[in-house]
Amino acid sequence: MALYGETPRQRTLAVPGQVRKRRRYPAFIETRPGSRALLLGATALIAAAAIPALAAAQTAPVTTATPPTHHHKSTARHHAAAKPVAGAAHVVPAAAPVAAPAVATTVAANTAPPDQMESIMIRAQRRLLREQDSPSAVTEIGQTQIRMSGAAGNIVSLLRNAPSVYTYQQGIGNNEPVMSIRGTRGLEAANTLDGMPMQDLLQGGSGAFLQNIIAAPFTQDQISGVSVYPGVAYPDQSTFGTIGGTVAYHSLRPADKFGVDVYGGVGSFGTWREGFKVDSGQLDGALGRGVDAPKVMVQYDNMQTKGFIDYTPARYNSFEAALDKPYDEGQSMFQATVLYNTGSGLITPEPIPMPYLQQNGNFSNYSPDQEYFRQNNDYFTLMLKNDTYINDYINVGLSGFYRYSNSTTEEYANPALFAPNGGDTPFTVGGANPFNQTIAGFGEQGLYGYGNPAYQPGAVTYDGNAMYNNSPACPASVVAQWAAAGQTSPCGYNAYTQTLHTDTYGIQPRVSILVPEFWGIRNTIHIGGLVARETQLNTPVYYGITQPVPHDAINDVAGAPNQGGGLGGGQQRTIFSGYLQDKIDLLHNTLHITPGFTLQGTKTAYSTGYQVFGTPSAATLATPYCQANTCNYGPFGNHKWDREFLPFVNVTYDLDKIAPALKGVSFYGSAGTSALYAPTSDFSPSVIGSPPSASIVHMYEGGVKYNTSHWLFSADYYYQKVDRDFGFFQYQSGPQAGDALYTNSGQRLMRGQEVTLMWRPNSTWTFSGNFSHNSARYLKTYEASVTVQEDQFGIAQRGSHVSGIPQWLAQFSVDYNKRNLLRRGDDLNVNLTGRYTGHQYTTYDLTGFQNIGPIPGTTGGYGTYDYYNTTAGATTMDPNGGIAPFVIFNLDVNYAMPVHELGPLKKVDFDLNVQNLFNTFYWQYKYRQISPASCGTFTSNPPGTTGFAGNAVSNYGCTPQFADGLPGMPATIMFTVRASF
Repeated sequence: MALYGETPRQRTLAVPGQVRKRRRYPAFIETRPGSRALLLGATALIAAAAIPALAAAQTAPVTTATPPTHHHKSTARHHAAAKPVAGAAHVVPAAAPVAAPAVATTVAANTAPPDQMESIMIRAQRRLLREQDSPSAVTEIGQTQIRMSGAAGNIVSLLRNAPSVYTYQQGIGNNEPVMSIRGTRGLEAANTLDGMPMQDLLQGGSGAFLQNIIAAPFTQDQISGVSVYPGVAYPDQSTFGTIGGTVAYHSLRPADKFGVDVYGGVGSFGTWREGFKVDSGQLDGALGRGVDAPKVMVQYDNMQTKGFIDYTPARYNSFEAALDKPYDEGQSMFQATVLYNTGSGLITPEPIPMPYLQQNGNFSNYSPDQEYFRQNNDYFTLMLKNDTYINDYINVGLSGFYRYSNSTTEEYANPALFAPNGGDTPFTVGGANPFNQTIAGFGEQGLYGYGNPAYQPGAVTYDGNAMYNNSPACPASVVAQWAAAGQTSPCGYNAYTQTLHTDTYGIQPRVSILVPEFWGIRNTIHIGGLVARETQLNTPVYYGITQPVPHDAINDVAGAPNQGGGLGGGQQRTIFSGYLQDKIDLLHNTLHITPGFTLQGTKTAYSTGYQVFGTPSAATLATPYCQANTCNYGPFGNHKWDREFLPFVNVTYDLDKIAPALKGVSFYGSAGTSALYAPTSDFSPSVIGSPPSASIVHMYEGGVKYNTSHWLFSADYYYQKVDRDFGFFQYQSGPQAGDALYTNSGQRLMRGQEVTLMWRPNSTWTFSGNFSHNSARYLKTYEASVTVQEDQFGIAQRGSHVSGIPQWLAQFSVDYNKRNLLRRGDDLNVNLTGRYTGHQYTTYDLTGFQNIGPIPGTTGGYGTYDYYNTTAGATTMDPNGGIAPFVIFNLDVNYAMPVHELGPLKKVDFDLNVQNLFNTFYWQYKYRQISPASCGTFTSNPPGTTGFAGNAVSNYGCTPQFADGLPGMPATIMFTVRASF
């Protein structure tokens, strides 16, 4: 993708008479959030005198793939770099030029004596030289791409700028975004903000399905960029729990100068946005002066939208306060960051049936009087970070963080949506019934009420029919219809509410050691670790017939303490992780070897005072009720230690010294392993057997990079094999209904190629693009979650493709940047970007009567009830059809106009952002399914089978199969005006 927003002045060092040529040391002056432009300007002047190659300017892109060892390096590297300049998403390292004003103001702003300043600059330059990086297939995405993502996007959709990343969402803003990286799921990727883990440590990358999907812990407005490390990142960049890669976001930091921005925007689908940002600038005073002066930033943003899918309104609020306090003449830095974000809205819990969309429109949805799914979420984050310069050879750092999330989910479905045995209702269209996530939606209301497995005096006595069958919200016709079928009415099981609260906190110590050079060999050692814990207490789940559901003990179906049983307990995971990494530079700094390893230990625990599938006491089992009925409620506890050793190595060779004609060319190769730990839900009392061990990915990648003043090229091949892949299955019917099976029985293989190309003939035009090819397949047959969205489980068949993974992805961009167009100092930027998404495999549901071969863990073969019960409704790859390729074009036009003689107003910025410029219709997600329903029992054995008579018909065994789809975002326009003071 092209780069934007630079001025020609920002592409050259301000050294008179200097010849423009390619900079040889791309890593030392790379832009990075929270950096100190003034110190690096002075450092660059010293470098220009000492090393001619450093003095060379470059017209190549400024925000390209950052070599992956820069985040935990010396503080001079962090805090001496120039303020980030918006740039392109590339995978080739390039030098980041220093703005001329930074050089001109450095000495004037610094109050240190000249000899002390010179000493500081020499020390900083020495450390920067030692921090030259080794490349890998990392992609950097800058502030310009954030702007081009627009208000319709989010921190996940922004990642589309990287090769091999596919994302989609069902609403405007952060509304259930879904992501895959190189064929792995978003839940399998790690997220960090300023190096601190931000993913759900209990469940995975972004949390469990249908949890915390409106809003996010941080937003696009609160970041300055993101580094995408697919596969396995360097040990000092990796974090806890990933087999898909690490997505490292960088927070937006305070500016050096005072400023106030006020903005507002209006867009399609009833979208409105307004906010402000205040920068204090350098606050000279008792806390520091010049480069040591503290800086503060405060910003707030509000957005509301009706959504492009009917009945999916949402509202988001985000707040950030940030403090930067440099010290030691700018070589050390303390940072504090506070984030508080909220989101609320309606979503569709799963794609809408095609017959309904064909009848009512591609963007139609059920009205809230029929069914709805609402979430209200809020997130708080506090981060403290300190990096201290000790001497020329040692820097130490310590980060600490605390965050919490509250997520309240409410769901409602009209009782008239349901019919016995999956029959037609007034809401049925083309044989397809609406589906929702309630107990009635799964046809499992028969488990509740007196005499049923989920009923036990002293723990859970909820009986929805007894409470609501005679209420005005439960039509008499519905009660009569279900009674005639001898089944439990859905009334009282068609609405629920639950609130989840999580707390996460931890610390990250680190040290960087620059060993003195000997025999021409340089060593840069990074040592660090992470100690963190996340907890989630068990909370009640309240069922009823209308919203809001009463939060009364009689409505609680989770065994609350006030019912005598005492749910208690909760989920908890404690993490201990440490890494050691050594970057070795050999052969006149042309051969770079970076070995390292990570050692991780985790303790996961799940406990509850009284819960279904727990262990009843002898006294409970002796009660008259339990003697006459099934009782399986009781206390439960489960815990497990996991330990993994995860090695890594990268080797890079620069051809500059041995072949001058190939200057700018580097070859590299990386190999590493990483681990993903089982979600805490795998430890619940409903699980059969022991929780699985960590899933492991083995990554091998190799590539070539070429970087000159006008051309940038990168190509790589990757091979990622997942061993001990998580398997999952839950019985939907029969005597084991509700029981779940989690295993390490699976294997997957992802491999492919990635290419990035950029040509910049002059400072006005930039042409860029990337493409990636991916093959993601299962290597074994096993029971697993088989969709990228993690919303369906079924059978992964050996040799079949992983569904929802585009085989080809491509992006191409044309960027035009013109300064002084209408008046002196203005800046016009026009960018047209096209994104191609190739064919995707989809899924369908098995009926239970197909023979797909042996299934590990199934006790009986084809024709037995166990085989039927395992495969009925199981989702698997559909060998026919799929999602057809599509191309989407986006346009962004930005005009920054300086303002003079209008009081404090300095600049007005106009931005027109258009997503899906030509209003192309496409499917983001699609599959064929059988909706669950209450189905009764088999009265006899179907032909060719045994053991069916008297057993329950699978709740996926009595409804027709139909297709569901989630359409992509139509043409969406957002116009924003920003005034800067």
